[in-house]
Amino acid sequence: MDKMKKEKLMEELLNIVKCETKPAVGCTEPVAVALAAATAKKHFKGEILKIDLKVSKNILKNGKCVTIPNTDLCGVDIAACLGEICGDADAGLSVFKNVNCDYVKEALKNIKNNMIEVTAVCDSDPVFVQVDLIGTEEKVTAIIKGGHTNIEKVIVNGEVVFEKIANPEESKCCEFIKKLSIREIREIIEEISLDKLDFIMDGVKMNKEAAEEGLKREKGLRWGASLIKLQQEGKIGKDCATTARILTAAGSDLRMGGGVCPIMTSGGSGNQGLCVILPITVVAEDINASTERLQRAVFFGHCVNNFVKKYTGKLSAICGCAIAAGIGATAGITWLLNGTDEQIEGAILNMLANLTGMVCDGAKESCAIKLSTSAAEAVIAAYLSLNDTIVPMKTGIIGLSVEETIGNLGVLCREGFCKADDIMLEIACQ
Repeated sequence: MDKMKKEKLMEELLNIVKCETKPAVGCTEPVAVALAAATAKKHFKGEILKIDLKVSKNILKNGKCVTIPNTDLCGVDIAACLGEICGDADAGLSVFKNVNCDYVKEALKNIKNNMIEVTAVCDSDPVFVQVDLIGTEEKVTAIIKGGHTNIEKVIVNGEVVFEKIANPEESKCCEFIKKLSIREIREIIEEISLDKLDFIMDGVKMNKEAAEEGLKREKGLRWGASLIKLQQEGKIGKDCATTARILTAAGSDLRMGGGVCPIMTSGGSGNQGLCVILPITVVAEDINASTERLQRAVFFGHCVNNFVKKYTGKLSAICGCAIAAGIGATAGITWLLNGTDEQIEGAILNMLANLTGMVCDGAKESCAIKLSTSAAEAVIAAYLSLNDTIVPMKTGIIGLSVEETIGNLGVLCREGFCKADDIMLEIACQ
């Protein structure tokens, strides 16, 4: 690859990963709802009488059963009310940082008084939130679209006071990653200057602390803490795959159970951040890898996660932790263990042959189970590939290359599972 071209690709890839790798407090779907409400509130001057909330099916599904930070409550309605009451519009993914019991009481009172109305919007972007704050003579609208913090438009009394102008170059920059191969991404992560990867260790530290806090506090489903108990009883082992399973589950327990520890995201998702970072970190610690190797391996994991998400979409009916974050983790682990390009690609194929089809039935406490499965399988898939155990090409979803297989996955998400969210919502709302 031409040197100047490679340097440009490095910068573009770094920008994509950094944009999607940020600290978040709470599940990013309720966060998006609260951020839209807080943004609208920032422009509202009078008394708010009504909140009209419109969300995509994916936002509704992922916001229905996940606990809001500093509460024991779930739902996009409570997220919107808290965003309007105490949300920090300038805090991005940490919009819930000011939530306390008094604000919760006020939000519940507003819901009881039928102040908020929630509508699911069909045929919208998977990430879509529109909040209308309505008063006697005033109406403010804030719209988030395409990304959990992407404020697209703010309208005050019919006048557009903010509108994000679409940048064709930005779209091209985001789409360029699909034109890369896994091998080219691997070349980039090996050559990028280490001083540009400082943020990687912030994420390692942050997500390890969240996992430790999850084990200590035993929040949510307590999947991580329960696995530790089984380990202490000698019913499960103490290998790398099990350690990755436990820590990733514990981080998700905390996050899905309303904990306030920040989580470093990957691909814009906190759960995916846990699932990319923690399994790679566990293996790195097991083999006493250098900090540089760990940084580059985690960066590789983030890159591959984002690569897969460009095919499947930011939100889909298939579990992103299994099909994107787990794939990123296994790629990073295989590289960390000095795997060849063939073995890195083999590990990815092993994951796709295994976990493709794991459905997303919404964000909730039991996401810890899916994360823990994906984390453990990412480690196992890597070691199997290093031992030349790789699923054969052109079988099932597996194509003639790893890139073709990921393309097949995208088709499955977009076309095969296009009605699954509707059905999942029907089941969940019975």
